[in-house]
Amino acid sequence: MTISTQANQRLQAVHAAPVMWRAFLRGLAVELDAQAGRDLSVSILRSVGHRMAAMLALVAVDSLEALELEMNTVLAEIGWGNVGLTLREGERCVVLSHSDLPCIGSAGEPPGAWLGPVLEGLYEGWLGQQAGADRSFTARVKGFENGSLVIRYGR
Repeated sequence: MTISTQANQRLQAVHAAPVMWRAFLRGLAVELDAQAGRDLSVSILRSVGHRMAAMLALVAVDSLEALELEMNTVLAEIGWGNVGLTLREGERCVVLSHSDLPCIGSAGEPPGAWLGPVLEGLYEGWLGQQAGADRSFTARVKGFENGSLVIRYGR
């Protein structure tokens, strides 16, 4: 086998990997929801997000704009879309608008948002890592708006 043939085979394997991961994740989504039920499934996925936040920890920053940049840098590295942050001082919360979330078919609520609870845990972890974070705040999906998954971080 020539070096170019080996390189072509590796390249084909790399291009096939996203398809294989989608199939694996779709199977995992269906099975987890079927065996664990909706509430436990959401709890497990949120915990996965918290673990991701710990493994992909962000540096401490001093502005919402800098935090958004740090989050988007990591999201781009893992191919998980991007986020916009909006402070709502009167409501004492941050609204996160996440675009281009990897879709696992129609799984999840709302449909297509099976990874939403993972994002809840991820964002809750990242925001909780920042100086002065209120540990009583939680991140919860509020729905879709203009093509983005909307998450509210607050009480």
